[in-house]
Amino acid sequence: MNFTKKMAAVAAALVISGSAMAQEASETSAVEDAPVASSDVANNTAFGDWIVTCEAVTVRQNSCRLVQELSLRETNELVARFIALPAIDGAILLAQVPIGVYLPGGAVYRFAGRDDLEQREMIWQRCFGELCEAAIALDAEELAVFAEADQMLFGFRADADVEPVILSVDVSFFTQAINMIAIEQ
Repeated sequence: MNFTKKMAAVAAALVISGSAMAQEASETSAVEDAPVASSDVANNTAFGDWIVTCEAVTVRQNSCRLVQELSLRETNELVARFIALPAIDGAILLAQVPIGVYLPGGAVYRFAGRDDLEQREMIWQRCFGELCEAAIALDAEELAVFAEADQMLFGFRADADVEPVILSVDVSFFTQAINMIAIEQ
């Protein structure tokens, strides 16, 4: 089954495992170039469905990020991976989806139950290996909106003529977690 048909089937009968998997995120230049975070949070600590993933940069400093993966319950096939990196003025949110996505369709998110807020546009960065990656910078104001939310709805299109894939992403502990691994200013 090709990717377009597979994603259309996913959109029609999406059964997502909301549990985060404590796997190392794929190597990306954004992750490799991420600023160093100072944290007393242990590697693999869970904040809701977000997992803290750290690696040593020096003897005294770790570079940490948050990772959440959504996969099909039946096959464990990746549907989307979200990576959040602390930044000096907030955070960077990356969304990775399987290659073959319809890039002109965009990558967007909005907060569940917050129809008063517009959806946010993420920018496709690149496709590499088996993934395509979109990103957005989150400032302090946007992190405050995340702090009030429990669920984020993330959407993208697998093809021009199919309904968008819309995923519900747990963000209930997102701001707390990003603050725990935040960069010292």
